Amino acid sequence: MASVIKPDINNIKENELDEIIKLSEIVLNFVRVLIITRGSKGVVTTKLMNDTLEPYLKKLDVQVYSTAILNTVENVSGAGDCFASGFIHGILQNLKESQSISIGFETAKQALLSKETVPLKFNSITNSKNIGT
Repeated sequence: MASVIKPDINNIKENELDEIIKLSEIVLNFVRVLIITRGSKGVVTTKLMNDTLEPYLKKLDVQVYSTAILNTVENVSGAGDCFASGFIHGILQNLKESQSISIGFETAKQALLSKETVPLKFNSITNSKNIGT
């Protein structure tokens, strides 16, 4: 099971985050949420949110999620696809963004530890409502 994750803004280089934000502002003109996977460095999500004081204005919401470093990796092929499928599974279960990211991390981890591109079977994530809370 994935451990609780907390956004770790200190674990990302400032110029890298600035570049992600700058490019996100362009892409967010066309999509509602942007998820940037950064391999072993984790994930950044960006989205435009309504400003609570001025609802007609949008403000950029940036969340940085770090992940545990694996000591051994069998195969990197398929890890991104597995992350995406785990994240989407969480969203379809109406979980919070952080919980869905955590499930994505777990499915990516299982792919990284598998000799296959995509594991033939995923270890079930029990009681996914408690993931990443």
